[in-house]
Amino acid sequence: MTKTTKRTEFVGEKSKVDFDTKTSIIIASVIFIFTTSIFFGDQLFGDKYFWEDFLEYVYPTQNFAAVESSQGKIPFWNPYIFNGMPFVADLQVGFFYPLNRLMNFFINDDGHLSVNALQFLVIFHFFIAQMAMFLLLRHIRVSLYGALIGAVTYSFSMIMVCHVIHPMMVYHFAWFPLVFMLFKKAIDNGDIRAGVGGGMIFGFTMLSGHPQSTLYLALLLGFYLIYRLIINFKSKVQFKLPILIAPILTFVFAGAIFQVQYLMSGELAELSNRAEMSYEESSKGSLAISQVLQAVVPDLFGKVDGMGQNEFPFYLKISPTVDAPYFTYWESAFYFGLLALILGLLTLVYFLKERDIAFFLFIIIFGFLYALGSSGLIHGLFYNIPFFSQIRIPSRMMFYSVFAFSILSAIGFDKLFFSNLANKFKKLLLVSALPIFVLILGLTGILTSMVDVPASYMPLAASNSLIGLFIIVVLLGLSYVTIKNNGALHFSGGLLVLLVFLDLYAVGSKFNDSPQSPTQAYELDNATLNLFKFQSPDNLFRVNTRSYNPPVMAFKRNQGYMDNIMTTEGYNPLVLQRVNPAVNDVDLIYDLLNVKYKITLDPQTRGPVFVENPTMFPRFWYVFDWDVIGENEVESFMKSNQIDYRKKVILEEQPKISRNANDSLKIDIKCMEYSGNYQRYEVMNPEADFILVLSEIWYPAWKVFVDGMPAKLHRANYSLRAVEIPKGASKIEFRFASPSFAIGQWITLIALIIGIPLMIIKFNGKNKNG
Repeated sequence: MTKTTKRTEFVGEKSKVDFDTKTSIIIASVIFIFTTSIFFGDQLFGDKYFWEDFLEYVYPTQNFAAVESSQGKIPFWNPYIFNGMPFVADLQVGFFYPLNRLMNFFINDDGHLSVNALQFLVIFHFFIAQMAMFLLLRHIRVSLYGALIGAVTYSFSMIMVCHVIHPMMVYHFAWFPLVFMLFKKAIDNGDIRAGVGGGMIFGFTMLSGHPQSTLYLALLLGFYLIYRLIINFKSKVQFKLPILIAPILTFVFAGAIFQVQYLMSGELAELSNRAEMSYEESSKGSLAISQVLQAVVPDLFGKVDGMGQNEFPFYLKISPTVDAPYFTYWESAFYFGLLALILGLLTLVYFLKERDIAFFLFIIIFGFLYALGSSGLIHGLFYNIPFFSQIRIPSRMMFYSVFAFSILSAIGFDKLFFSNLANKFKKLLLVSALPIFVLILGLTGILTSMVDVPASYMPLAASNSLIGLFIIVVLLGLSYVTIKNNGALHFSGGLLVLLVFLDLYAVGSKFNDSPQSPTQAYELDNATLNLFKFQSPDNLFRVNTRSYNPPVMAFKRNQGYMDNIMTTEGYNPLVLQRVNPAVNDVDLIYDLLNVKYKITLDPQTRGPVFVENPTMFPRFWYVFDWDVIGENEVESFMKSNQIDYRKKVILEEQPKISRNANDSLKIDIKCMEYSGNYQRYEVMNPEADFILVLSEIWYPAWKVFVDGMPAKLHRANYSLRAVEIPKGASKIEFRFASPSFAIGQWITLIALIIGIPLMIIKFNGKNKNG
C-alpha cells in the first residue's frame, strides 16, 4: 500500500491525501515519460520529423559541431558557409552546452549526426521541463495533483511546443523552473548553496545559446529579487547579509559560467549585421491585442504546421493592407490550456494578497504589455536599455504569462479542493464566466467577425470553442461533485491532469510533424559530392549554390555544413557585415571569392545547373601595388572605381614594405595545410617584397605568422585578408587564436573550481523567516 502523509500546502492549506517526496517523484517521472512519449510519438515511434529552422539551421549546425567535436576539435572557424565565418562564437550554436556535446557519440556511418538522436535530445527537454516545474511546485508546497497540472501546463504550452524548431529556447525554458526554485530558496533562507547551484544551472542553460531567452529570464529573476526585498522591508523582516548575497551569487556564477561563450560572441556581434537594429526592426513579431483571445480559443487566426496541408492557414492583419508573415503564428502562440487559465484566475481573484501571488500578477501584466511591442509602452522603454535594442520578436515575452499561470493553476487546484474558501464552486463558476462568454462568441461566429478573419474560418473557431466548453463543463462537474462529497480526490485530480494534457495535445501535438527527413533533404549523389567537396589544400575553391536573378537554388542553404562544401551562401540569423568584396559587378564578386562553379537556370529544363567559372581568382595571389583607403570610405571607393584586382589590392592601413616596380616577377606559393582553425602556405624563393592576398574572410581573431614571427593581418578589398611578405620569407601560417576565448575559458574554469565546493559546503545562520 502506498505510504501517505499529510503535507502543508502553499499557503497553509492541508490536502487530504498526499505522497512522500520519493513516491511523488517516482509517480511524476512515470507520468512525464508517458506524456512526453505520447506528445512526440510521431517523432519517437513514427516517421515524422521536426521542420522549419530545425531542418534549415539546427540540424546542419549541430551536425558540424558534433562531427568536428567528435574528432577532438573545437571548430572556431567554419569555412563552409558565407565564404567562412566564426562558428563557436555564434551563440546560437550552443557548442559548450553540456547536453549538446552528447551528440558527439551519435555520428552515423555516413559521417553525419543522427537525426533521431538530435530529435530525442530536444524531446528529452520536455521531460526536464515537466520535472523542473514539478519540483518547483512541490517546493512551494503544492499537492501532487496540483504540481502535475502545473508541470504539464507549462511544458506543453504552445510557447514551448512551437519553439521545438528553436531548441535553444526550449532548453532555456526547460531548466528555468529549477533555477527559479533555487533562486527562491536563496532568497527565503539566505542559502548560499542554493544561490550558487541556481547560478551554475542558469549558466549552463545560457550556454545553450539564445540571448533573448537569457535576457528575459534574468530580468524575471531580477524582478523577483526586487519584489522580495520590498516585501521583506515592508514586513520588517530582520535583514541578514546572506539573504542578499545568496541570490546575487546566482547572477555572479551564471555570468561567470557563461564567459567561455559570451566574450567571443560579443566580439562577433560587434562585426555582425545585428550590431545595430532600428526600433521598427526590433518591434517585428509583436503580439496583436486581439491575439490575447487565443488564451481561450486557440488557433483563432488559423494555424501553421509541418505538413503544409492546412485548410485554415494563419491569417492576421498587421495593418489594413499588410498581412502578418506566416512565422508570426509560432512566434505569437502561447495557449496554455483553459483549465490552467480558469484555475489561475481563481488564484488571482481570491488569493491575491497571499505571498508571491501579486508578483505573478505583475509578470503576467508586464509580459503581455511588453509582448505588444510598438502597440504598448514597455517595449519602447526597454529598447533604450543595453542588450534589449538588439533583439526582435517581443511576443516571446508571453513566456512570463505562461510561467505565471502554470504556477497559479497548480495553486488554484489546491485552493479549490483543500482550502476553507467559502462558496468555492460559486467562485469557480464566476471566474469561468468570461472564458465561457468568449467561447460562446467563438461558437456562434461572432468572434471571427470581431477579429477580422475570413468568415470561412468560423468552423475552426466553433470547433475549438465547443471543445473549450466541454473542458469547462468537465472541470465544473468534477469540482462540484468533489467539493460537495468531500472526496474522490484521486479520481478528480487524475482526470483533471489528463484533461489538461489532452487539451494541449489536441492543440499542439501536430505542429512539429513534417514528412521530410533531414537525412534525405541533405542527401547528395556521389558525383556531386566528389565534384564539390573540399578534399585537398591544393584544390581550393568555392561553389555558388543559389541565385536570386533568376531565382534558383540547388542545395539546402546550409549544405556546406553537411558535406564540407565551401559555399558563398548559408542560413544563419547572425552574419558578418562584411561578407563579400565591395564591388558592383556580381561576376567580379564571385571571381574574387574564388568561386569555381556558379549556379544558373537551364533554359530548356528550367532546372538548376552548374557552370564552371573561367575567370575566378585563385584562393590566394600576390600583388606589388596597393591603395590605402580608410575603413569608412573603402566601400564607396571600390564601388566607384575600376580596379584591376589581379595587380592591386585595397588596404585600410599603410603597409610597411615598399612597392616593387617590376610587377612581372613570378612568385610560387603553395597551400600545404588547410583546416578550419589553421592554414599553412609556403613561398618559393621570393625575390621581392609583395602583398599576399587571400580569398578568405578577415576576422580579428585570425593571427598570421611569417617564418614564425607575428605579422600584421590586413583587411583587403573590403572583406578579405592580406599579409605583407618580405623578400626571402618562406612560411606563412594562419591560426585562429581568440583572446576572448582564452580569457573566457579561464573565468568559467575558476567559477567551476569555486562553485562546486560552495555547493557542497553547508553554511550556518540561515534565516528561516525570510
